[in-house]
Formats: sequence, C-alpha cells, structure tokens
Amino acid sequence: MSIYDSLIGAGQFAASRWRNAGFENRKEEQRLWAQMNVYRDFIYATGQVYLFEDYLKGLPPTSRPYMSNALAAHQDAATSQRSVELLLKAYAETTDPEQHQSASVLVHLVNFIADTGQLDACEDYINNRLDYAPLAIAHFTTRDEAEAWLKGPAEPPSPANILIGDEYYQAVYSREDNTRFMYRDYIIEQYIGELAARGIPPTAPSFETRAEAEAWLKDHPATPFDFASIAGEYYFAVHHKRLKRHTLHHVASALAKWEEMKRAAEQEKAQDAAAKTEREDE
Repeated sequence: MSIYDSLIGAGQFAASRWRNAGFENRKEEQRLWAQMNVYRDFIYATGQVYLFEDYLKGLPPTSRPYMSNALAAHQDAATSQRSVELLLKAYAETTDPEQHQSASVLVHLVNFIADTGQLDACEDYINNRLDYAPLAIAHFTTRDEAEAWLKGPAEPPSPANILIGDEYYQAVYSREDNTRFMYRDYIIEQYIGELAARGIPPTAPSFETRAEAEAWLKDHPATPFDFASIAGEYYFAVHHKRLKRHTLHHVASALAKWEEMKRAAEQEKAQDAAAKTEREDE
C-alpha cells in the first residue's frame, strides 16, 4: 500500500468516526476527529509525505501505537495530546485490521510532527488555516528557477504549494518513478472572491506604483492579507509569514477566474447528474 493510500484510508476512518460522534452528540470528540485530517493537510501542505513514509519505516513493525515522548512533554499541545489519546482508545476498542492500520497511521502522524519539532507550527496551521492564505513553502522569481529547484535535490518536497512571482503553483514529485512536474494552482481566487463579496474597505491604502506598495507593506505587513489600490486597480496583498514576503494579486483578474471556476464546477455537476439519470433510465 502506498503512503498516499494509507493517508486516504486514515482520512476515511477519521471521517466515519466523526460522523458517529455527531450522531451521538459527542461534540468534543467530533471536534477532535475533524482535526485529524488537518494534521494530514499540514503534511501535504509542507511537502512532507515521503518524510513521513520514511518515519513510518523506521518504527518497529509489530509495535502498538503510542504517544511519543516529545508530544507528551509538550506543555502547549493539549489538543494534540487529546487527539492521540482518542486514537489510542479507538485502536484498543476495535479488532478490525484496517481500522487498526488507520488509527496507527494517524497516531504516528501526530508523533512525527512532534518528534520533528513542528508541533508549534502545526498548531498555528490548525488554529489559523481558515484565516490565513494558502500556505506556500518556497518563492521563485521565474518558472525556470522553480523548475531548477524541483529538479535539484534527490527528493524535493511533495506535494507542495510554491510561489512563482505572485502565482501559486503545485510542485509534485513521485518517489516511485522520479516524476517531477508543476502546474498552476488557482487556490487564492476563492479567498479573493469571498472577501471581495463582503466589500472592499474604502480605507484600503492607495499607491501610484507597485514599488510604493511593496515598500509600504514591508513596514505595514498585511495581517495576514488586505486590499490595496495600485494605479487605480485593486490588489489583494498576502503576507507569507514563513517566506517573509508579500504577493499582490490583481482582484479583477482573480474574480474573473473564480467565476470561471464556479461555472465549470456547476457544469460538471450538471453533467454528472444527467449521466446518473441516464444510467437510472436504462
């Protein structure tokens, strides 16, 4: 089983437990089950899937899951500790091998984050992921620079969001066949669409040039993002705290792309419904 299949199975296991907790009105337990997938999202967002796979390979093959010492000793990780305790309880209560496997993967996932000193960063991601712009792990001025980075190391981070100029890309590496590629990822457009729909603040700072805007943002970081006007056009300024830089996204272009994406999603939904109806009529 590939590491991706293991993570997908673990996510499905957490989702089923989340539903059961909801049916039985166990609110705190339901919240913890919902958080399980956020640990997985953090690993994906930071390009650490294969690092986690290597971590798993280093564990004794017959050992039962346990809470790592690094996690147990962390003073500000009460939620993560409760999450692992819940997983260990679920592991002990089931005899199903697949559920054992999924619970173990999720326990080891939280342990991996703690053992590699990333628990504070992960907790920040968990608590603020809905307020921050999508996480990017690297920035490049040109696509050529990004492609050189992707081709350089024996195993680059994957999958991971990167920035080329002001645009998000998804960088992908496959350990199995050494495939490496990247593609434009339209993930900021939804943020811009939803925030613009609430109304662009009339107090948004205004600048004549991009250079002026960038200079101002160095001393007044967007927290974590804000609108600004440059030469009469609105831009969405995003502060990438990990990268210590800002990106500026043209609002009109982003809104046009977001509307295009919504139309495509509705069209696909309608086609799926039509195909389902056709199958039922046969």
